[in-house]
Amino acid sequence: MEEKLLLISVVTPSYNQAQFLEETILSVLNQDYPYLEYIIIDGGSSDGSVDIVRKYEERLAYWVSEPDRGQSHALNKGIGRATGDILFWLNADDICLPGAFSKVAEAFSQQPPPRIVIGQAYIIDHEGKLLGQRESQFTSWADYATRKCDIRQVAAFFDRKLFNELGGVDESLEYAMDTDLLLRFTRLHYPLIINEYLAAYRKHGGTKFKSNLLPGYREADMIRIRHLDGPELENAYRDWSARHWFLLAISFDTRNSDRLPCLRNVWRMKPSVFFSIHFWLVPVRILLRWLISKFRA
Repeated sequence: MEEKLLLISVVTPSYNQAQFLEETILSVLNQDYPYLEYIIIDGGSSDGSVDIVRKYEERLAYWVSEPDRGQSHALNKGIGRATGDILFWLNADDICLPGAFSKVAEAFSQQPPPRIVIGQAYIIDHEGKLLGQRESQFTSWADYATRKCDIRQVAAFFDRKLFNELGGVDESLEYAMDTDLLLRFTRLHYPLIINEYLAAYRKHGGTKFKSNLLPGYREADMIRIRHLDGPELENAYRDWSARHWFLLAISFDTRNSDRLPCLRNVWRMKPSVFFSIHFWLVPVRILLRWLISKFRA
């Protein structure tokens, strides 16, 4: 008896991403996996996105372009339309890699079947050039919640029934709804991590998180602390977050106007970090590396 292929539902929320949208659409439609439904929820774009979507509407299961209440609302609209066994959320500036869906379907066919499959991802720039990797590793829920390991939404595929059991995307969140979703789902279901590169995350100045770095990270702090049980886990996360805010404050990529707010967040998360010798060794090392590079140049 021939094994039934699992239907993969892909939901893309989009708003004024015409620069990247066609590449995203084609990365889904050109997969070698035939059992696929693709849903695009556009928030009423005015940059030509609708014309791009219309080019491919015969190959889409559903699409709409209308004002919505933001990315989380758009995702829930698309998830509500999805009928597949497997659900994948792909932002309108990211891409799937060739062969990704076949690899995911094979992973979900294991017995007992996993509820979540997460692969590896590349980082690309606005032109599609490779910048690096976004690796996924999951050792335990506590480690993930306190940032001792990390998993990537851009390469995460879910059993569609999870959304019925545990709820959809939290529409009160603007930036870190993926973190909240993964924390809720992985708390009850250990993900299957595969060493296959499934997607590419596009890093560019126009991303919502990049444009709103401080509120994005503050929202992520709020979400993780809300999920953590007990002072030990919360203290571990606050320690990580304080150090992360400090690295942002001294990063060459951070705007000067954001440096003081970053330091305020160090104090908000864990004031004692300011009095750690390891804390002050970080900028000294960075300064020394910078001076050495200037001397060699």
